[in-house]
Amino acid sequence: MEQHDHMNSYERVKAALHFSKPDKVPLFAQNLKTDVLPMAMMPSRQWHPGHIPEEEGLFPHPMDDFVVNLGLYRWKKPDWAKIPKYKKNRWLNYPREEIDEWGCIWNRSGGNKTMGHPGRASMPDWRDLDRYLEMHTPDPTDRTRYSLFLKLAKLVRLLGFKKYRICVLGHVGPSQTASMIRGFSPYLVDHAKHPNELKRLLKHLTDFYIQSIKMWIKYGAKPHGFLLVDDLGEQTGPFFSPRTFKKFYEPVYRPIIETAHDYGCEMHLHCCGKVDKLLPSFIEWGLDAIEFDSPRMSGYADLKPYVGKIMFWASANIQSIYVNGTPDEVRREFWHMMRNLGTKNGGFGLYPYPQPYHINAPAENIKALYEGLKEFGKYSSIPEHWWDYPLDVESLSDMDTIPPLPPLK
Repeated sequence: MEQHDHMNSYERVKAALHFSKPDKVPLFAQNLKTDVLPMAMMPSRQWHPGHIPEEEGLFPHPMDDFVVNLGLYRWKKPDWAKIPKYKKNRWLNYPREEIDEWGCIWNRSGGNKTMGHPGRASMPDWRDLDRYLEMHTPDPTDRTRYSLFLKLAKLVRLLGFKKYRICVLGHVGPSQTASMIRGFSPYLVDHAKHPNELKRLLKHLTDFYIQSIKMWIKYGAKPHGFLLVDDLGEQTGPFFSPRTFKKFYEPVYRPIIETAHDYGCEMHLHCCGKVDKLLPSFIEWGLDAIEFDSPRMSGYADLKPYVGKIMFWASANIQSIYVNGTPDEVRREFWHMMRNLGTKNGGFGLYPYPQPYHINAPAENIKALYEGLKEFGKYSSIPEHWWDYPLDVESLSDMDTIPPLPPLK
């Protein structure tokens, strides 16, 4: 198949996903240059926590502060929050506990722009499961969750932009949600001590994501793909053995992926951690693409067996190169990502970390990553021998070392 000279954004992403020779590396970013239009679920307009005794002192967790500051979610405050220090949106400036629609608790330090961190377990006793799910299950059929981005997608289509539309399923994925409900350590232990209860909770969560897919379709989003956000590993490996993962999570991920495919859409997964050992299962279940903020955490050498079998979206490594490297190193790292995560026929997309202010990424490094995309991201401009040039495996296994570019001849 000949390399295409020019594609629109939709065609470019599809070609990258299916290894059918895109003209350029597709971009998944939060700016007008993006090839991907992300469409997020908003909190329900009917959700107003803090009004029952169990929730006193808990503020809403609607993903990110910008959702509140832009008026995309308006909290009807309970009496305890109607005090001068919390007037309007001033409560965002104070350390606090927040509760999301699944009843999960988040710790916020106040005045910062991050989403916060998981807090205390919201359901420490499995005997409370029925009551808990009755109280804290979001309604996936609530149209108010989808309406903002349905309007945005319609506007983008009317303006003639042919973007790849990707609909996000919930705030975080099934594993993360279950771990926050139970507390992280008890959640890991549950795989051995409370397998039936955990499977029941995971089935309940799975049904929510499947229903969300159907509602995005029903309400007219016309998606091309769906995205789940689920971190499944730490610095040195996944949270579970591949065998345990397959036992518990094939009944979760496979039906979600298959539902997306039934509607002619691809499934994408954001995942932090060194999770290369889980990729054989994901590939078997039909996952189309995985996104890494820190691809060097899994390591290019350990990801190599899966190159060409699944698409990789990736940022320059946010734990090292993106924040600590020089602009020239960041620019060169773009090529090494393209070479080590993709093929000459596609399979790689650039995903610049969407909240660079969270990690204090230097402005010059952010610019350099886009310069790398411009310089090396057009397939027809890459010298053929670059794809076969011997890799410096030792350097590429290090989190910080960026080998030089191959010679031009």
